[in-house]
Amino acid sequence: YNIVPVKYVKELYMNESAAAKNAGLVTFFDYDEAMAAAKEQGKPLMIDFTGIVCPNCREFENRVWTQPEVMDRMKNKFVVASLFEDFTQELPDAEKHYSELLGSNVNTVGDKYKELSFILTGGISQPNYVFLNHDGSKILEKGYGYEKKKKNGVADFVQHMDKALEK
Repeated sequence: YNIVPVKYVKELYMNESAAAKNAGLVTFFDYDEAMAAAKEQGKPLMIDFTGIVCPNCREFENRVWTQPEVMDRMKNKFVVASLFEDFTQELPDAEKHYSELLGSNVNTVGDKYKELSFILTGGISQPNYVFLNHDGSKILEKGYGYEKKKKNGVADFVQHMDKALEK
């Protein structure tokens, strides 16, 4: 494929999950780059709304992403974008704006992804997985969020992924 992760790789690769690195998962850290790759590869986009400082994210990645049935789907059936909502790199001035949704200024890449999370899920929680068509529309109405009480199981997540693939 021609489109490979470039944007923010130097800054964020060190924060990517060990599960992804160990499995050789190609992960994008920029939404636009990931969407372009999804279109090029003819695959849906799987967004992983995550954080650099997010214990629930690491726990989910270590417990669920490490399972072969999950990682196989992530590597072969989707283009994956890990969008870090606490990434503090400043946006270019042209992209900075006030967000009505957030009630604050969007000045950093992380702010931009917080706003996108809010648009797609109605809130901000990490990790949260959203599956998108090439036009940016959601494949499934609800994202797949982490719930401590539910202890999101592997079978549950695989079922969610498969539902996205069916549509």
